[in-house]
Amino acid sequence: MKIGVYGGSFNPCHLVHKKIVLTLLERQGFDRIILLPTGNFYKKSNLAKGEERMHMLSLMFQNHPKVILCDYEFKNNLICTYRSLDYLQNLYKGDELYFIMGSDNLLSFATWKRYEYILDTYNLFVIVRKNIDLTNVLKKYEGYKGKLELVDFDVEGISSSYIRECIYENKFSLLEGHLDPMVLDYIQQRNLYTDKYQEFQKLVYTSDEEFMKNYDSNAYEKMSITTDISLFSISDIATNNYRKKKGKSFSILLVQRESAPFMHKFCIPGGFLSLDEKLLDSAKRVLFTEANIEEVYLNQFHTFSDIERDVRGRVLSVGFIGLIDKDKILSKLKPQASFFDLKIREEENESIVEFKNEVHSFICRVKKRIDEFGIVSFEEIENEYIAFDHLKIIVTALDYLQNHIKEQDVIRHLMPQLFTLKELQLVYEAILGKKLIDSVFRRAISDKVIPTDKFKKDGGHRPSRLYRWTTILD
Repeated sequence: MKIGVYGGSFNPCHLVHKKIVLTLLERQGFDRIILLPTGNFYKKSNLAKGEERMHMLSLMFQNHPKVILCDYEFKNNLICTYRSLDYLQNLYKGDELYFIMGSDNLLSFATWKRYEYILDTYNLFVIVRKNIDLTNVLKKYEGYKGKLELVDFDVEGISSSYIRECIYENKFSLLEGHLDPMVLDYIQQRNLYTDKYQEFQKLVYTSDEEFMKNYDSNAYEKMSITTDISLFSISDIATNNYRKKKGKSFSILLVQRESAPFMHKFCIPGGFLSLDEKLLDSAKRVLFTEANIEEVYLNQFHTFSDIERDVRGRVLSVGFIGLIDKDKILSKLKPQASFFDLKIREEENESIVEFKNEVHSFICRVKKRIDEFGIVSFEEIENEYIAFDHLKIIVTALDYLQNHIKEQDVIRHLMPQLFTLKELQLVYEAILGKKLIDSVFRRAISDKVIPTDKFKKDGGHRPSRLYRWTTILD
């Protein structure tokens, strides 16, 4: 079937809307038209509740079985066309969906979320309006998989905003011939768009038992939650020169995916939260099942909630940072898991993120953004190797670690009980990605460590005093 999806606020619906729908059904070969009222958008003033707009539409189209009303957007407070089309395509599998819009909307279509995905996956049916030149924009949208059909028919009429003004000023005589009589009668009965309007009284439950008896969880959209772990390691860099101090390499654990989506690409260890486990338990389970790693320090640091972050649907990710010495667990790792040396260098307005181990070497690019409140976020510029949004999770985790490195409870998880100040400084330098001045560093950590009476013989150098933390880690 050829199904048209006609979205809008319908605030209120009027006879021009009806004329468009009936014309599409009678002359343009549509088998069904789905009317999709927008969500109760908080930035749109004087927007009637979705239930009110749905009822007015049902009155106007009550004798038209080919017109279907869909409450998906307003029930979920959405104005997100691609998600609505995905939802409807799942309901109408095998049918051809056309999103119906005016030519003025086509001019700004490139600003819509995932507009290229819509053009590749669905079809557009554009109602051409007078005095709008579409020549340039039509060239821009060539080459996509979806169809783009144009139709020119007279749909001129008054606007919904003018109708609301007339209602507010009690000038109902001006609305004759513009509103369906039953819709007009309903507006007057409910005092819609006036100061006298009152919402329907919600049912008040007198007990939790009564509430739960009537509660329907299926009335709400569900989302999934994952735990994703950025597991960092500091380890010694081997050297053949006994007079040269060993350096420290900074690395991260990546897992190569064995199945779709993103088959063969790399990601950090991650998995879906089960209904019977806590977040930390989920993170520990994921590390064990994907990499065979146990007994590791994990710290929850951020929640990632971008709407489009996961191609499989609405998925919220809780990010964890882990710290470990990889040399202690390399022999136990599963085949698909491996550590990559991680370096970030600045280049103009971008950061170059380098990943390298014995087998693979690649770079990605990100841009750091700071909003007016000082909140840091990252945008992918180039990424052909890291799955999902895990590149952003990695750089966010590293940024968090660098900003919290002065908290001894974080870095001590990478240190033995006794250590030299040079060893500690090398760990700081590996994480921060820069050389520190010895004297400045030692002053900065002087209140966090205390000397012991033990020394470490280090190659051709004189023995170095060993230190420990001022407090004992529980």
